[in-house]
Amino acid sequence: MKTHRRVRILVAALLALAACRPEVGFEPDATPSPAANIHVFSTPEKLGTGLIDGATPDGTALYVEEPDPAFPQPGCEGQPQSVMFRLPLDGGERTLVGNGTGPLRGRLVRGGSGNRVAVVAACESFFTEMVVARESEGGELSELVQVTPQIPEGFLLNPSTVNWDREGGALLAAIQHIDAPDGDPAQIVSIDPETGRLTRLFDAEQGTGVFNVGQLQNGQYVIATNLVVSFRDADGVIEANFQGQGFQITPDRRRVVVFGRNLELAGQGDTRAAELVPEKEGLEFSGLEISPDGRALAFKRYSVETGQVELSVVSIQDRMLTNIVTGDQYDRPFFTGDGRALAFNWYRGEPDFETEIYVAEFEPN
Repeated sequence: MKTHRRVRILVAALLALAACRPEVGFEPDATPSPAANIHVFSTPEKLGTGLIDGATPDGTALYVEEPDPAFPQPGCEGQPQSVMFRLPLDGGERTLVGNGTGPLRGRLVRGGSGNRVAVVAACESFFTEMVVARESEGGELSELVQVTPQIPEGFLLNPSTVNWDREGGALLAAIQHIDAPDGDPAQIVSIDPETGRLTRLFDAEQGTGVFNVGQLQNGQYVIATNLVVSFRDADGVIEANFQGQGFQITPDRRRVVVFGRNLELAGQGDTRAAELVPEKEGLEFSGLEISPDGRALAFKRYSVETGQVELSVVSIQDRMLTNIVTGDQYDRPFFTGDGRALAFNWYRGEPDFETEIYVAEFEPN
């Protein structure tokens, strides 16, 4: 990436983006991480267009998806089909991800053994497709295999719940009865990444939706249901409850970040969570992303009433909070694979309706 002017203190009018102008804030005495000081950063600059799906492990590129004329077949709800590309951070040409024989799109899920990843696609929150592949450091996906989960009749797979188990040998997920909140309880299952065979692990509570599933290093399962995130044993027995709408597990699988109206951190085996970022009246957290070294978080916080958005980062050890941008229509913050920059989307409204990608570089230590 190019070298940009560094911003310190508060800078207004960061991006000349249509009708809204975001603000930037930072605290001067930040504790640096090994990779970069997330509290000192460059003015975000536009990299390209497309929806961000993640970043390559080596920090050189982003995974983005966008319709492409080479794949004219209709996609979700009859809209143009999205295709996943590798977009270099140095401004180079984007390249198609996958084997080139068909479009690849969806949520990129890391954590499989042997650098395996799953790409999980959905349409209007309904599962449509899963592909398992091996990922190189530079973002090449090879050995692509389409996996069709063997979902029991009368159930639906929730695509947002698909994650790898602690050993990386199987995928975890939740399946929901089609008559929910009536009908049979939701089931927590494992999915064989080669055959698609499902193994029932345990039932969740009757009638509640399951919105995320994960597993910690000690074997505890983490389940997000309606406004509650819980730790559970192998039989599904609840060992701890935390108030929140969702969670993310740190790369070492020893801690969980719970988010909702506030942002909290709990370690495996804990029964109470520690506050990372306090609640702010009228705002809720979403779009959480943990840095590759597990020392920092990026998140979206939005107003339920106005839609105003804050994209911010917080360092876990000292709880220092820094705002990256504030305005309308910001989403999908992702750290680069080396932790030296933060990428995010901005949705341009009428007449273009374009999804733009911006990148802010952190100050090297």
